[in-house]
Amino acid sequence: MNWTIPAGFGLFLLGAAAFLAQLWLRFWDPETFVKVMITLGVLLAVVIVWNLVQRERRDSARLRDKSKLQ
Repeated sequence: MNWTIPAGFGLFLLGAAAFLAQLWLRFWDPETFVKVMITLGVLLAVVIVWNLVQRERRDSARLRDKSKLQ
């Protein structure tokens, strides 16, 4: 299994948990919370882009190899 799918889902769940913790329990001051959410968002974007690049690379290699098309 591709590692990016569980990593992306884990980052999404971590962001949701951080949001709910801040909403109900106010763990961080607002400035720290924004920094945490931005960091989680950037990490999630990196994982998603990495997944797309790897998938595109794999599909391009498959198209270049004529024996694997059929």
